[in-house]
Amino acid sequence: MGSNQAVIETLKVAFGHRKKPDNHRLLVADAFDPEREPLETLLVAKSPWELTPTEIRDVISGNLWMLTPAAFHYYLPAFLAAMLQDDGNLGLFSDEMVDSLTRPNVGDAELLLERFDGQSELAFVSSLGSIYHEWYSSGWPDTLFLHRYGTLTDAEKHAVLVCIERFRELYGDDYPDDELGEVITRYWSAYR
Repeated sequence: MGSNQAVIETLKVAFGHRKKPDNHRLLVADAFDPEREPLETLLVAKSPWELTPTEIRDVISGNLWMLTPAAFHYYLPAFLAAMLQDDGNLGLFSDEMVDSLTRPNVGDAELLLERFDGQSELAFVSSLGSIYHEWYSSGWPDTLFLHRYGTLTDAEKHAVLVCIERFRELYGDDYPDDELGEVITRYWSAYR
């Protein structure tokens, strides 16, 4: 696998045709969250390659859901590059991106519930289970995934795969259940 810089150059070339959406098309219309204003201010002011790790951690992390697909596509290469260059200053952003890059399936509801196994709030876990199952069965998680990633060009998908593979090479030990292998298997392996 190439160096981080080679992977970043691959991302830049693959996504170079992406243009910044109009300012009023950066965030989804129904995002009425206290984090909306700082996120919108940041995205209006900065191009993808101007974002700092601190800005990604403090403003973007936890708020990917607010980005429109067009804004997500525009900033995606910089998000992926930040993952590769993380010196521990991105917080949970890399994990959020790994989750984002994993094509969901209905069985994921069971995996989410495993963390509650053995707890005494049986009714809570049961209730939560029905919510998770309903959510995954609705198809919405897969629809969101396909809005973000299904509309990328094949060259962009290949660049994302190259980045995931490099990230796995660098940080795979941080994912002891080979979550990064699962990310690749579920969707990205078709773009080798």
